[in-house]
Amino acid sequence: MPDKQFVLEWTASLLGLVYLFLIAKKNKWAWSFGGISSFIYVFVFFKSNLQAQAFLAIAYVFMSIYAFWSWNREDKITLISWRLGHHLLAIQLIFLFGGAVIWMKQSDFSTFHEKETFVLDLFIALFSVFATALGILKEKSNWMYWIFINLACVVLYLQANLYATTILYASYFILGIYGLREWNKKTEAI
Repeated sequence: MPDKQFVLEWTASLLGLVYLFLIAKKNKWAWSFGGISSFIYVFVFFKSNLQAQAFLAIAYVFMSIYAFWSWNREDKITLISWRLGHHLLAIQLIFLFGGAVIWMKQSDFSTFHEKETFVLDLFIALFSVFATALGILKEKSNWMYWIFINLACVVLYLQANLYATTILYASYFILGIYGLREWNKKTEAI
């Protein structure tokens, strides 16, 4: 009989796949599946010692509730597109904030591997919050961020021996390309 961690991880992964498929189809119910998946992942990530991912999963639960409410207010999902300057500013702010956190925490690590894992975990979390916010706003380029974030997640989760989650994020990578194509079919620029 599989242990609880194994069952929780696979359940969260399967719900995550449903979330991504539905979000690519611009279906508001995606946020319900994403919220439940994220709630389960809170426990999986804490148990796996991926603190930034666990806190990110908590944030995802709340963002999923807000996104479902926000997307539920519209009959049809209307996509938007940010200008390049907005993206460049956001990326700079994320790196600045992440760098400050790393600088403040640098004495907390006893090995290079711990620091490397923390840095990857932190930047995945920061960029994921940003990409999720873009998704809630229905900004089409959020998929480009997710493609890179998901590749980084594959590395992180493989190192943490979270194999179902690694498979999920490899699938997210592939579905991210599909989502980008779907969301690029029609946009409105702001």
